[in-house]
Amino acid sequence: MRWLLISDIHANLPALESVLKRALQIGYDRIMCAGDIVGYYPWANEVCDWVRENVDLCVMGNHDAIVAGLISPDYFNSWARTAILWTMEHLTETNKEFIKNLPLKLEFPENNCLVHDTPVAPMSMYYITDPYDAVEVFRKTDYRITVYGHTHIPAAFVFNGAQVMGIKPKDLFPLRGDWRYLINPGSVGQPRDGVPKASFAVWDTDEGVIYFERVEFDIDAVVEKMKEVGLPLELAYRLYEGY
Repeated sequence: MRWLLISDIHANLPALESVLKRALQIGYDRIMCAGDIVGYYPWANEVCDWVRENVDLCVMGNHDAIVAGLISPDYFNSWARTAILWTMEHLTETNKEFIKNLPLKLEFPENNCLVHDTPVAPMSMYYITDPYDAVEVFRKTDYRITVYGHTHIPAAFVFNGAQVMGIKPKDLFPLRGDWRYLINPGSVGQPRDGVPKASFAVWDTDEGVIYFERVEFDIDAVVEKMKEVGLPLELAYRLYEGY
């Protein structure tokens, strides 16, 4: 079976559409999303509608948690706060209820886990960005594979039984049955690694490999839509730089 791994869509419909077009070319059977469906960009209802209808496993991200009333919007900077307050005003009641009912963490067969930030303390908004961060997760959990997001940067961390290593994601990433992994597919809607392309991954459980992918999307369309609805243009312009 092939899982499409996505995270941090952030209501960026042009980016999501580009990801889905490329993912269909690769082929996938089911979809899991590591949270942050909304926030930043203006297609909150369109993206939520798609997630409700198509995603098999989904957890709550910290932007979603503000919609759910679990976190104060005052936690965010002014641009992000403006965007999430706009989102809350425009979301349908159906989509608000959907977001409120998302779990913080999901465990799925063969001792695997899906979470937004860290399985050690979901919704702590802790960033797993290097092997030192990953060590705590490997020490305090026993999941074979944890799929996470939050950092907006594609990443893979490996525990081989003796040490934790960070491995730069590449087109084809093999998984060893006796090793444990933290896998971040990166952000669909707002990449932050200096590459202005949407990021995702496809996990082939039969072959034991993960394909990391990047795809261009229509940033100009995001800018124009942000102008139309009056959201902070800085959030759109940053997409040109991928940060």
